[in-house]
Amino acid sequence: MKSLLREGGRLFCLVLWLNVVPVLNGCPAKCVCYSEPRPTMACQQQGLFSIPTEIPVRSQRIFLQSNKLTVVRSTSFSSVHNLTVLWMYSNNISHIESGAFYGLERLEELDIGDNSNLRIISPSAFRGLTKLHTLHLHRCGLSELPIGVFRGLYSLQYLYLQDNNLLALHDDTFVDLANLTYLFLHNNKIKVVTDHMLRGLIHLDRLLLHQNRIIHVQQRAFNDLGKLTTLFLFFNNLTMLSGETMEPLVSLQYLRLNGNQWICDCRARPLWDWFKRFKGSSSDLECHLPVTLVGKDLKRLKSNDLEGCIETNPHSGKFLSFDDPMGESIPRCCLSDNDKSSIISSKTLPDPSSYNSRQITNNPQKEKENISKTKVLETERLKNDTRSKQGVSLNDGPLATLSNNLDQSLDKLNPDLLDMEPSTAPKRKKKCSKKPKSDQSCLKGHGSTLRALGLLFFPMFWLSLTMS
Repeated sequence: MKSLLREGGRLFCLVLWLNVVPVLNGCPAKCVCYSEPRPTMACQQQGLFSIPTEIPVRSQRIFLQSNKLTVVRSTSFSSVHNLTVLWMYSNNISHIESGAFYGLERLEELDIGDNSNLRIISPSAFRGLTKLHTLHLHRCGLSELPIGVFRGLYSLQYLYLQDNNLLALHDDTFVDLANLTYLFLHNNKIKVVTDHMLRGLIHLDRLLLHQNRIIHVQQRAFNDLGKLTTLFLFFNNLTMLSGETMEPLVSLQYLRLNGNQWICDCRARPLWDWFKRFKGSSSDLECHLPVTLVGKDLKRLKSNDLEGCIETNPHSGKFLSFDDPMGESIPRCCLSDNDKSSIISSKTLPDPSSYNSRQITNNPQKEKENISKTKVLETERLKNDTRSKQGVSLNDGPLATLSNNLDQSLDKLNPDLLDMEPSTAPKRKKKCSKKPKSDQSCLKGHGSTLRALGLLFFPMFWLSLTMS
């Protein structure tokens, strides 16, 4: 009996070994082919410069990551119709021929991420992949996605597009992706989220747009995102966000908006009102303007903190409130002699063409330091008094960068002129003349005026005596 059990055990082990042993027939060199748990060809980290030509036709999974592949040809996988998983990440792929994945109707997961030389994808590259649920295109050097590139990918649930160079996305790029749940777009260079950029994503659960260059989110941009639970927009260039824009996000639970340049004036009230109804978790929204509210969380402000709006200079352009220079000038005759040395002359101001050329870094800490340099001096507001113009004319909108000269000059300003509490703001004893005066003609007080008249009167008196 024991011998029979022993022989049966050996037979079982033999059968099991035969099932897991590599299938040698037709397996390319430098690859390992096995049949369990699914027929697989594994060729990762083999220094391959091209895709093997003799791929077993029964293969359901192919692993080609971490090689030196450069091209995916239209014939590379033409015989592998049962393929469900294809990994080609971390190669040197620069070109994918049209029809490279044609016929892979059962393909569920495609990873061609971390191919920094890819840059351009054919509009028809993914046609026919109706069962694809995961697509990796991260770190591919992509600056643009062609129109219709995701057309027909009705089963896609996870789309990874982070760490590229995308500047914008065409309207209806994702219109066929009704089943998409995760969309990763962080660390790109997107500037505007348009009304129709995210149209069709009715089941989207997570949207990551942080570390881009977003200055504006249009009012209907989130209209289809009724099931979104997570939205990351931190470390962008946002100054405002409409409360109406956020209204469709009825399922939102996690929101991160920190690291932006929020203007906390009357234009922030709709967003402030929306936060009163928002029941989820949110990061702080650090105010950058006005100076009286710098560093405070927009959500925790009181209603009267949002009275009045900061004046902006009218310029042509679509988003006036986002990239217009701001600031008021300090009249020279209102400064003491010690303060005149800190007056910023117009020669030190940056060229207007450079207002929107602030360099963006991928380092969040360094980016935050750059953002902090763009704070402008806002006019002091008194409840029952007219606005006194005691700010410095910086011409540095929220997206501009101050020059080193400006930074040094700001350090020299009299702290009295930078008082952030309206109740303790210094009162001006005398209004300045509307006519510009030179530094020599800026006189302080009535006594200074009499002394100046005396200095002019006596030379004229002696001159008249001499001539007579």
